[in-house]
Amino acid sequence: MNRKLATAPFAVGSDGTVLVNLAHVRGDAAVVKLIREARRLDGVLFLGISVSWPEKDVLFQAIDNAGAEAIAKMVGRRLREQKQRGRRSSSRGSR
Repeated sequence: MNRKLATAPFAVGSDGTVLVNLAHVRGDAAVVKLIREARRLDGVLFLGISVSWPEKDVLFQAIDNAGAEAIAKMVGRRLREQKQRGRRSSSRGSR
């Protein structure tokens, strides 16, 4: 099975990990050889495949929704904390 190799020299993972494409260093397109070489090197091995445009659209929408939900929770928490601090300071002033 002959698979195409990505031409991108590197990728960045969602956890901040920078992954390098060994095909650029080795100049060898044999996937088995690349994996064997990668296993000899320090670091985490990442194997993946690209997604289609429709899959990418679905993925980006899901990431966007998750980001909006996380921001709403953070802002809501901050507003509740500020409201509670405001109540505490106003109750101290009435003594």
